Amino acid sequence: MDMEGLHSFVAVAREKSISRAAQALHVTQPTLSARLKKLERDLGVSLLERSWDGIRLTKHGRFFLTYSIGMFEELEEAATLLRGREVREPEGPIDAITNALRLRVGVESFFFPAFVGPIVQGIQAAAPDTECKFVTKTSDLLLNLTDCDSLDVCLHYETGPRPNLTSRRLVNDRLVLLYPKTGYPDILPDMSNAHLLKDERFVLFESAPLLSFPQVTSRAFLQLFGDIPDRFHIVQDIEAALDIVVSGFGYTFVPVTSIYQLLGAPLPFHALLMPESYLSLPILLSCPSSPASPLPIAQLAPIMLSALQTFVRQIDPAYRLA
Repeated sequence: MDMEGLHSFVAVAREKSISRAAQALHVTQPTLSARLKKLERDLGVSLLERSWDGIRLTKHGRFFLTYSIGMFEELEEAATLLRGREVREPEGPIDAITNALRLRVGVESFFFPAFVGPIVQGIQAAAPDTECKFVTKTSDLLLNLTDCDSLDVCLHYETGPRPNLTSRRLVNDRLVLLYPKTGYPDILPDMSNAHLLKDERFVLFESAPLLSFPQVTSRAFLQLFGDIPDRFHIVQDIEAALDIVVSGFGYTFVPVTSIYQLLGAPLPFHALLMPESYLSLPILLSCPSSPASPLPIAQLAPIMLSALQTFVRQIDPAYRLA
């Protein structure tokens, strides 16, 4: 991705003007325009609408802006820490984060709330004196970090071959349909009357943790309704989605592991495990085949997996995965 193009795009979105953005970036307008056109060519979409009234973002531009700003904020935060580092600090933020003696564990954000407890139990059983760093990101990002030895172990969705990693399967995740307890029709276990939900508002993830989830959602809509509905709430995370369903304001379907942490008490919504034809995606525990960490990762990973397997076996049979 072209960083100059991204920086230029964010500046134009902020200034709402090519000329003002060029002044802010200390470049000429032709240079700025060339950067923007290259970025649009690379993405294959138009990000900006240019007219005599100024600059407006297209729908693709509005979508892309959220990611662009978020990325720059994270980079700026990291740069600020690097610039402001005090060499004499016994353990500043950077030292604490990069300490190789800490066990660095990554967990996919969809199921982090459910699985972090069993992972901690496994670590406590195997190495009770170990200090840990927990990272919750998308599966692709976690795998890239593990591939680069920035994580020691990660729990993630299968996304494709990773020849440098050793992976162990936990379960295959499936979708669960969630809908309010009042004001909605009762959906049959075989989902033969799920079409009754089509005119209700669906809770959609704008930036799903699982990169393939938008495609999963589209396929599920086609199986349920024959086409894509047009009434949506848009959310950023699973907690917001669940709150909307609990309030009776919409319905959704999500990976069933994202509600595992709630199964110890009566659920505040209807939850129906969907057939495997909608989704059956392996969850894997992976670590580098040749770990750089001084910690005994090859011994710790199987113990963590065993704790996770014990937790999964204790799940309510109505939502248990194989």
